[in-house]
Amino acid sequence: MPIFVSILLAIVWSLALPVCPQAEVVGHFQKVEGPVDLLKQGQLPIQAPKAQDGVEPGDVIRTKSQGRAQVKFVDDSVLTIAPGSRVAIESYMYDASKGSRKAVLQIFRGMVQTVVTKILKTQEPDFIMKTHTAVLGVRGTKTYTLLGPMATDVYNAEGKTSVRNIFAEVGGEVLLGPLQFSRIMANLTPTAAMNFQKQDLIHLDRVLITGEGFSMAPGTGGGPAPFALLDRPGLPTLQSLVVDPQSSLYRPPQIPAPIQQPFHPSGGSGSGGTGS
Repeated sequence: MPIFVSILLAIVWSLALPVCPQAEVVGHFQKVEGPVDLLKQGQLPIQAPKAQDGVEPGDVIRTKSQGRAQVKFVDDSVLTIAPGSRVAIESYMYDASKGSRKAVLQIFRGMVQTVVTKILKTQEPDFIMKTHTAVLGVRGTKTYTLLGPMATDVYNAEGKTSVRNIFAEVGGEVLLGPLQFSRIMANLTPTAAMNFQKQDLIHLDRVLITGEGFSMAPGTGGGPAPFALLDRPGLPTLQSLVVDPQSSLYRPPQIPAPIQQPFHPSGGSGSGGTGS
């Protein structure tokens, strides 16, 4: 009798436990190079992902100073993560049969490139990126997002991207067209859209691949270089930022040794393995 009672209690207890549905895979790593961490559902233990591993809503991807990763989602959108970055997949829903998508990514630090090729007919942006200072509504674009301690720089290479402050009460929204840039500082309306040159994309890709910083000079076409200061009252000059090692503005991590196998953010050849 005691054995029967124990079995019965075990069955009742198992039925009372909450059922945790398995998260749906919404994308796969296309490329992983150097040290990259994956926290499933944002929880320990840390995993070392490799090419073709799946990602799910709630996952957090963290690249170290010499690590980089690229994720392709189920709607063919591609996220390339620069060294020294951290990204969370807050939510991701895509239904090809209904032509619906609702994707939300959270960028905690560093730099990412986002390529969204499918343009769905919706009144509101259906691919959202959030940072500590900004909300981006991506509409069929190729966009570079760079985070600093008190600002987010958004470089829109193709298509359109709307940007606003993370706090709705700040107000103001800016629509970026091709080759336009804006900075969204803490508690401030985004700066007006400013043009940059196509040549500047070469420098953006360099930061994306290597994590290395820029000189004080803007791009060859005269447009704003990443991390360059806007001409705003109360901010130090760009020259002082370059020579002042204590500057609080974001400086990407430096990689002392050249990368042995180049990483191609827009496709092409590249290593698919992982290193440590």
